[in-house]
Amino acid sequence: MIIQGILLGISLSFMIGPLFFSIIEAGIAQGFRAGIAVAMGIWFSDVLYVAVVVSSVDLLASMTALPGFKIWAGIIGGCLLVAFGLGSFLTAGRQQKPGVVDAGKSPKGYRWQTYWLRGFLLNTINPFTVFFWLSVAGAVIIPNGWNAWEAIYFFGGMLGTLVISDTLKAYGARQIRRFLTPKHTFWVQKGIGITLLVFGIVLVVRVL
Repeated sequence: MIIQGILLGISLSFMIGPLFFSIIEAGIAQGFRAGIAVAMGIWFSDVLYVAVVVSSVDLLASMTALPGFKIWAGIIGGCLLVAFGLGSFLTAGRQQKPGVVDAGKSPKGYRWQTYWLRGFLLNTINPFTVFFWLSVAGAVIIPNGWNAWEAIYFFGGMLGTLVISDTLKAYGARQIRRFLTPKHTFWVQKGIGITLLVFGIVLVVRVL
């Protein structure tokens, strides 16, 4: 069970999507702690979904069956992506000097909770995240007849793998940041901002 969870976690860690770009953008713009803050928001959201799946998959299924759930969740999630993308695009170049944030000195008015909330919202208010956990329950947990503890072992292996891979992404972004000039960082942030914006627009269009 744990091995199966680890293998699924490894496959998910290679997926390129808005969550990946959000971790990278935060790491490049503000350093490792910002990137890991986004990742921690994502992990917390995943743990909540796992708790629902383990305790009552029927509750999650009934929620997705509500009239207009997919449309409204997609619109809200897409708008969040557009907002974060615009934020990254418009604030590009305003990052602190390398080392300042990593040294633990938060710039005035800057809160790590903001990045945590970004990761949490991006992962939580996303219809595809909900349907992903439902599909995992339907394709793995229910057919195997696993009890709560067996499901926890499986999800523990998967989430543990994602924690390690996301941490490496945030660390990698920090290392890349050291070699980037302010001009390079400016254009990287612009590019990631546009990418997030496109993801948001595509999400809204797909659900509509």
